Amino acid sequence: MRITDSLFYFNTKNNYQSSMKKLYDVNNQISTGSKIQNSYEDSGIYVDTMRLNHEVTTLDQVKKTSSKAQTFANNTDATMNQFNDTLLKFKTKLIQSANASNSKTSLEALANDLSAMRDQLKSVANTSINGQFLFSGSALDVKPINNDGTYNGNDQSLEASIGSGVKLSYNIDGKTLFQGRDSDYKKIVSTNVIQYNQTTLSDSGDKVYIKAGDSIQDLVGGDATTNGKPVFYLSGRKPDGTTFNNKFAISITSKVSDLLDSIGTSFGNTSTNKVVDVNLNDYGQIEVKDLKNGNSLLSMHIFGAIDRTSNGAVGNADKTDIDNLTSVDIISFDKSNFANASGVTLADTATYTRKNFEKSGNDLLGNVSQIVKSTNEFAIPSTKLVDVSGVVPLSGVNLKLSGVNQSGTSFDAQINLSNSAGGSTFTLDGGSTNYTIFDANGNPTKADDMTYQQLSDVIEMITTNSLPTDTNGTAGIQADEYNTAITTAKNSVEVSLNYQGKIKIHDKTTSTSKIEFAMYDDNADKFSDDTTATSITTATSMSFMANDAVAIQAPRIDFFKELDEMISAVRNGKFSMDANSGDPRNLGIENSILKIDHISDHIAKQHTKIGSYSNALQSASERADFLSLNVKTVRSKIADVDLAEAYMNFTQLSNNYQAMLSTISKINSMSLLNYM
Repeated sequence: MRITDSLFYFNTKNNYQSSMKKLYDVNNQISTGSKIQNSYEDSGIYVDTMRLNHEVTTLDQVKKTSSKAQTFANNTDATMNQFNDTLLKFKTKLIQSANASNSKTSLEALANDLSAMRDQLKSVANTSINGQFLFSGSALDVKPINNDGTYNGNDQSLEASIGSGVKLSYNIDGKTLFQGRDSDYKKIVSTNVIQYNQTTLSDSGDKVYIKAGDSIQDLVGGDATTNGKPVFYLSGRKPDGTTFNNKFAISITSKVSDLLDSIGTSFGNTSTNKVVDVNLNDYGQIEVKDLKNGNSLLSMHIFGAIDRTSNGAVGNADKTDIDNLTSVDIISFDKSNFANASGVTLADTATYTRKNFEKSGNDLLGNVSQIVKSTNEFAIPSTKLVDVSGVVPLSGVNLKLSGVNQSGTSFDAQINLSNSAGGSTFTLDGGSTNYTIFDANGNPTKADDMTYQQLSDVIEMITTNSLPTDTNGTAGIQADEYNTAITTAKNSVEVSLNYQGKIKIHDKTTSTSKIEFAMYDDNADKFSDDTTATSITTATSMSFMANDAVAIQAPRIDFFKELDEMISAVRNGKFSMDANSGDPRNLGIENSILKIDHISDHIAKQHTKIGSYSNALQSASERADFLSLNVKTVRSKIADVDLAEAYMNFTQLSNNYQAMLSTISKINSMSLLNYM
């Protein structure tokens, strides 16, 4: 074969470039430590490396996020330690104040110490780290606790992403911490009037607390020879949320325990099943305990009536409204400072829900939380009345509204709830005009569809006297006029549900409102005429303001409000709950100790929760670190070069390259003589 100069040159150039390329590639592998520098060099290695790089980046981000979240959780955990320490000191001071030997000066000093601890707890609750408040939920820039102890944040959790679709919480929101509910606590309500043995008091003047084994005569007092049969009026809400109005007569020779049994029966106790415990405490007050954990529905009001001048039973006449019982002696069990609604002449202690809302400046507030029966959660504006009502269906229920409107004019109104095609309506001052209550779509609202927002709208219109002007036109025009009236009313009065599900009326036009307001079921004080046996009759569907038995324990806490009540009990020297001493609804120091135990337990549970969050985040961080190392090892095996092998390869290629150059040099130096 003839080898021309051109062919020799081409082969020489090709071999040179090929050798240089191989040396360059191996040199790059040695200098960078990677098998390839570009995707086209090996698509398999490139794809695997990119996927593993992504996993390493994700795991590094998880580690960074977990570490940051754990720092937040650890700060929260340290702050919770301060809560626990301060609450322990608070309880110690409460126990000190329960000593009857304390003077007024000593109690004042103890109350001041407790106030300082409460202020310290508010400061701790407002702890901020790096500009972020620990207990504001997701509203990290919002100061959670106001000076009055109300909460400003939300109930949202902060979550750290530790993988695809996997998140861990790392905060305790203030709503859960300061206003949370414990499902392992039972609600206990108690009457607040101390009951003495009237026979002993009359005979010797000694104040001896009534006992379950004493007679009804000992409870009601008076002359046993002329006393009529006492009648007891009991209203309330059972553990299942249904309401009742019971009236029963008991012989004066019966035992107080018989009265307690009748109360238990009214709440649903049977010979084979108990839903409540009914007992007398050490002060002769009736306590009813819901036996279902976490249930907040239980409520009660009771009073007695006795005719001292006849041997008959009160109520044998055709009477259903207890206002007609003013001529007899009332036996009080529940007492408050709440004012009776207009037109109520019965003794304050005997009136259950026909009470005026409490007024403070330009705000009016009901004292009954609206609680959804199925969830035990507080109602919100979109909640339907029927979901709270103890009477179902609501059709036929009439709600009475009375008081003084924004301009100072008295009013009497009625909401007529109906499931008919025409829906629910309301009237004002006995007028002939029925104002239809419309929903957001302009349709008449049936009773079982009516929401608290619609109830609020009606209250706003009545308290401002801003009423729809066209009541006889077409349905569409009526709805438009209805919405216009609501808009006008909202400019001066706002009605809402507060954080405890209580109805609040806010007068926007003045700092001291003229508004007075009461709202109650028309059946609130109606009972059966059958006084010879227990009988369940027409019940109060719902209540908004009530002289009810006081909750001395409940599943839900209200942290700072309850601390304030405890401090007030100490400052006023109120050792037990006593309706005739200071604030009749204050729990007293003894019950406050029960409350502080619940609060401390609640805080401890939340402390445990944040500790578990911190541990989970630490585990997530350690796991991410471990997985990142494993992924990097796999990536190294796939993408990283073996330097020893690369050096050997480089040496071999270099020797080959040098040999090639030597050969080419010798060939190029050959003359014609060499060929000859």
